[in-house]
Amino acid sequence: MSRLRVLLADDHSSIRMMLQSLLEPEYDVVASAANGRAAIEAAQALRPDIVLTDIDIPVVNGIEAAREIHRSLPECRLIFYSSYSEPEIMSKAFAAGASGYLIKGSSHSLLSSIRAVVQHVWCNQDHQSCPIDRTALDTSMA
Repeated sequence: MSRLRVLLADDHSSIRMMLQSLLEPEYDVVASAANGRAAIEAAQALRPDIVLTDIDIPVVNGIEAAREIHRSLPECRLIFYSSYSEPEIMSKAFAAGASGYLIKGSSHSLLSSIRAVVQHVWCNQDHQSCPIDRTALDTSMA
């Protein structure tokens, strides 16, 4: 079973490093980007399965970057990880092509939340095979 490939986009290197160390036991983090333009370029070059991005990133904001990535790579799943919790901002994120939205600092385990989003958008849609061990997901979510 191959691991899902993830691209990280956040302007804070400490957050990118934290996300990478959190995700790497289960996912292949193929790149990290400090701005939206770099995220778009990396996504087009590397074709990740998932892009995990903040909204408030420089050069091109996360919503515009997501829109461009979604346009050129519709099979790529976009998950926002942001401190913005306002419904209108979340709506803009989903309109740009987001498959999931996680709020920074929420009480839920970040990894469990990412697993849940991945399970929902990847395994329960029109993919014929789920590249994730559902048993591991179910156990970790309990």
